Amino acid sequence: MNEPESLEDRGAEVVIDALAYLKRAHPPQRHRQGGARVLPEESSQDALCEMEARGLQTGSGVVEDACKTLVAQRLKLSGTRWIPHGAQAILTMRGWDQSDRFDEAWALVAATYHSEIHVLANVIDLTPTPMRKPRARASR
Repeated sequence: MNEPESLEDRGAEVVIDALAYLKRAHPPQRHRQGGARVLPEESSQDALCEMEARGLQTGSGVVEDACKTLVAQRLKLSGTRWIPHGAQAILTMRGWDQSDRFDEAWALVAATYHSEIHVLANVIDLTPTPMRKPRARASR
């Protein structure tokens, strides 16, 4: 007889499913059509003015700055190495934080994954106590 899997056993799967749901429920806005394109020189100034009037980005500075502050400052620390899953986990939460959406996103993840903790009675603390430094002898 197989025991049903507990939420604790499938914790990572539950979080991944919750994030996939959020991605489907809140798709990125589709206000841009197509990728970057090269504009003919005679119409480039008019096109840039039109894009700015519509509130669209006309330069790469915003993207470059996001790469620097979101990714490079965290993942390129001296001596660090990352596997893809670990880096993605860090960048996902960093993205939430830098976009001021961390509390809302964490609440959704926390609502999905919950584990009950039981504190045992009569537990003896085995934490080692720090050793005292010997007193310095007074010189004569």
